[in-house]
This record gives sequence, C-alpha cells and structure tokens, in this order.
Amino acid sequence: MPISRYLCTFFVGKVVGKLKEVLRIMVKEYNLKGEDFMGYKLERNNPYTYHHIKKKCQGGEETQENGAILTKVAHEYLHIIECREWELYYELNKILKEINMQKYRPTDEQLLAIDYLLSIFEKEHKKDKTSKGKTLIKREYIEKRRNNGKIFRIN
Repeated sequence: MPISRYLCTFFVGKVVGKLKEVLRIMVKEYNLKGEDFMGYKLERNNPYTYHHIKKKCQGGEETQENGAILTKVAHEYLHIIECREWELYYELNKILKEINMQKYRPTDEQLLAIDYLLSIFEKEHKKDKTSKGKTLIKREYIEKRRNNGKIFRIN
C-alpha cells in the first residue's frame, strides 16, 4: 500500500488540503523509508502527521520549513512530554528542526539522541498516571519505536 494512503493530520476531521500536500511533499523529499523523524514505524494504524515545530498559536505556519513528520503515536507522545517536561520537549523539537533543515531522514546519531531523551522522560514518569488513572506512558509509545526503546532503557 502506498505511503500516501497513510497521510493525515493529527486532529481527525480537520484535514486541510494544503496541509496534506505539504506533508505529502515532505514524505517524498525526506526519503523516510517507513519511519518518522523520531524513529517511529509507519503502520496502517499509525499514519504520518504534521507537527508544527513553531507552534501555530505562536505564529508557526503550516509550511515545509516549520514541519516535522511524526506518526500519530509519536505526535501524541511528544505532546504529552510537552505538558510534563517542557525543557525536554524543547530539546526534542530542536532535533526535529535540525532534521527538517537537512531535508533528509534522521541520521542514526539524531535517532540515538531522541531515544536518549525519551528514555529520560520514561525513567522520570514511568509510574505516572493520567487524570483518569490510566498509565501516562502507553506501551505503544515504546514498542513502536525503531528499537523498541531498548538502547537506553533506564530502570
């Protein structure tokens, strides 16, 4: 099945033609090979989404220069990190911007840096619960990563 069938925006129901086109162009140009900027696997139930590097509410536009290609799972996880650990979110976003600027899929070094930052968050928040009492860090946030979160697993 072609990658373009998996394209969508993060907020279901608000698909914007321009946004879809920006995402489609980026997927083709960045040569992602079935992964997103954070190393998450593209799957039927985990489509690509567009992440604003500079937030929309801060004037960030839906352009190729301001975008990061994330799967639905990675995008959801990144925004959970944003709510709990803003500094960590900022560091992850800096790497996403760097990947964007190189106009090519992430290097192994970039993916290792992202995995390391995610492992820090996972160590700090592994026992946290949502306001509804559910586990904050879902299993899929770890399992859908390139290496299943095994490189920097911190107990």
